[in-house]
Amino acid sequence: MTTGDAPALPAATGAEPALPGSRSAREPGRAIKPGRHGLPPETVAGIQRDRLIDAFVQVVAEHGYARTTIAKITEAAGVTKKTFYVHFTEMDDCFLAAYERGTGILLDRMTNAYRAAPSWPEGIRAGLRVMLEVLAAEPRFARAALVEVNAAGPRLRKARIEHLASFRRYFTDPAYDLPSLPTVVIDAIIGGIYGAVYGAVEAGEGDRLPALLPSLVYFALLPLGREEAAAQLDLEP
Repeated sequence: MTTGDAPALPAATGAEPALPGSRSAREPGRAIKPGRHGLPPETVAGIQRDRLIDAFVQVVAEHGYARTTIAKITEAAGVTKKTFYVHFTEMDDCFLAAYERGTGILLDRMTNAYRAAPSWPEGIRAGLRVMLEVLAAEPRFARAALVEVNAAGPRLRKARIEHLASFRRYFTDPAYDLPSLPTVVIDAIIGGIYGAVYGAVEAGEGDRLPALLPSLVYFALLPLGREEAAAQLDLEP
């Protein structure tokens, strides 16, 4: 992908769904009564799938992907192994579903904040603020999506690469008169921000992510010039 064919920013959405792992899979309100419960099969399947995804993120965040088993996931979800295989063929299928859902939600929230800002620098700041605050508030998802994803199979690594590439669109937004940058430069900026966030989460210091905001905005805005970028360092996180 080149900067010229970067996809358009997604449209703003309404209600904000919860990130995978933010809810206990065993919440009473998510239980399905045995016997006649009156729920359509597709509703039951949706509830079971959502519970498995939440349980997966919780188990992976606690034990690490290498020590995660389907038995641990189904126990945390309150379902049988047979139910797991109705929805997923293997653990990486479940991981991919959780990763794609969670990163999609995160990107939507960032885009909503970006679009609501009056200028490109303020939009970048708003989007990064949302990302850092969400990941700090959802440590289980942050751990799974940034750290444990490295231990998963090639489909997860491919999904991560595609997710990071989606951030290029913020640097090629036709709504603003932005400097034309080679894709490799844009990817270096994205990779630098990702590395800083990854480092904090991997070290178990996800709660300090919001404090990184001024430095990360400075780095993101360097293509506009040092003066514009340096002004961000004087702003409150």
